[in-house]
Amino acid sequence: MSQSNLAVQPPEEQPQVSQASSGASQPNQAPSNPARKVGAQKTRSPEQQAEIERIGRINPYVGVQRDEDLFTCFNHWSDLKICARVLTIDRLGLSKAIDHYTRQTSKRRGDLLQVPAPVAAIEMEQHGSATNLFLLILEFLCNPLDCGSLRDLRSRTWGTLKVYGVKLLIVNYAELLSFAALNELVRTSEKLGISIVLAGSPYLNDLLDPNGNRKKRYVNVYNTFRKYHQFNLLSVSDTATIIQEWERVGLRWANPLNLTTDSAIVKLLHERSQGQLRPLYENLREIAVWKLEHPGAQINPQNIDIALGNQYQPISKLRQF
Repeated sequence: MSQSNLAVQPPEEQPQVSQASSGASQPNQAPSNPARKVGAQKTRSPEQQAEIERIGRINPYVGVQRDEDLFTCFNHWSDLKICARVLTIDRLGLSKAIDHYTRQTSKRRGDLLQVPAPVAAIEMEQHGSATNLFLLILEFLCNPLDCGSLRDLRSRTWGTLKVYGVKLLIVNYAELLSFAALNELVRTSEKLGISIVLAGSPYLNDLLDPNGNRKKRYVNVYNTFRKYHQFNLLSVSDTATIIQEWERVGLRWANPLNLTTDSAIVKLLHERSQGQLRPLYENLREIAVWKLEHPGAQINPQNIDIALGNQYQPISKLRQF
């Protein structure tokens, strides 16, 4: 394939700083020297800068087979009131799938959640205490008032889950849950008879393993969440589908990149992302910006490699020690 000649734009010249004339400076006068720009600054028109910022926000949901497999598990567990866990390294892909499933099953009118709402989904934050757990559930259910003791929060959360008819509670980033919060989920499932799914990284298995050092107290939690589903990494075919949709619904250029017309480019992007959505989207944004800055350049594997620059390959499988 022929290499294109790329015109490299020189860095913007630093503004000349004029020397202040001799004499006493005026009191309370702001310094006349402008702030220096750090690093080489590319010259872009306001339209280019606006387009680059828009590209940075392109983050669509694209459903593929792994999503359908996950949704089938959710439906099955919900019907049979089974608690389970979902594991993956592709955290963005799993989060988007959970969000899509929740939006399709529990509808909102504006900010108000409609009744019934068979699915509730939350994302844990760092130091996921039992109090934080209940407050996040109440926030999803539009009842976020923070007052009272842990006992009051528990009672209000259980009551609100009943009122909204929740059958499935999905807790994402579950590896951040404390031992107390995990036990609250076990008791919630037992008391309300609902399915609770813990979603997280492979580290979640290590967290729940009762055979670890001083982990015998996790036996009941482990036995509650025995079922599991592995949310797979993207296949090459999935990667091609997502690239195509990212261009169609996100980029929406009159002259599209048409990255999927070259199987070598798809393979390169798949290898660079290792089947994970976040690095794939980051790579696509870099390619789009590169093309915007080099409109005459050809789209071929060599130039795509240049556009992506230096990067570490994402980890797709953890070593077993």
